[in-house]
Amino acid sequence: MSYPVFACLWALLLGPVVASAGVVYDFTVQPVDQNFAPGSPGEAAPTVTRYFVVDDMVRAGGPGAKTAYIFKNGTVYVIDGDSRSVRVFKHATLSEVAAHYAEAVKQLEDAAASAPPEDRAQAQRRAADMKEASDRLQQPVARDFRMTARFESVGGHDCRIWEESEDDAKRLELCVAPVAAVPGGAEILDGMKTLSRFRRGSSFALGVDFGLSQWWSDIGELAGVPLLIREFKFGSVISEVRLTAIRPDAPAASLFVVPGGYRVQDVPDYAEW
Repeated sequence: MSYPVFACLWALLLGPVVASAGVVYDFTVQPVDQNFAPGSPGEAAPTVTRYFVVDDMVRAGGPGAKTAYIFKNGTVYVIDGDSRSVRVFKHATLSEVAAHYAEAVKQLEDAAASAPPEDRAQAQRRAADMKEASDRLQQPVARDFRMTARFESVGGHDCRIWEESEDDAKRLELCVAPVAAVPGGAEILDGMKTLSRFRRGSSFALGVDFGLSQWWSDIGELAGVPLLIREFKFGSVISEVRLTAIRPDAPAASLFVVPGGYRVQDVPDYAEW
């Protein structure tokens, strides 16, 4: 699924609750193994992560989680409870990633232009390969959203099934509820939009990895909050994600800062993330 040297402020750990509106909810990912019937002993166990959203900040993982992620100000903080350490990934948004690749291509092209004749061809190939990789990673994928006549219920909230297809193959089913019908619905959607600006943001927002492709411009067509996401491959469901235990609440400010006493490591190459 990232993760500024940041001051470890003990005072903030005991700080007041954030004053503005927020939301807390559980995010459950259930892998589906097609070799076993649902509910059989062979089915993989679900993973449950608690999410906290407030003021354009998102945290995935509660205070007791082995690993937690904080997304804020274009930076991802990866908090490791076992090693009591934090990795800090700066410039982790999609726009900054694109700018990085563009700069890398320019540097390689400049190096090729000034390289000795005997090295120029190889340098030009490296620049061309980098440009091709950059273009491929940023190439948008044509996606089609279609509202169906099917309804389901998730966590006591009725929602309508939308289908998302890519290259004429169904990739997702999203059960969408009106924003006003879900407690904290507006904050959930704002949190998903915050995550959408980050590399691998879709993995955290929906449990589906879209790579660097920007698909979030389409989410407005859904006109609601996706409470259930099913991912398909070759016509079969391979995973199912549910948003449950939704509670409108203002998360404590301490959840969005580095814990005191933790070792902080800046990771200069966000590509590792």
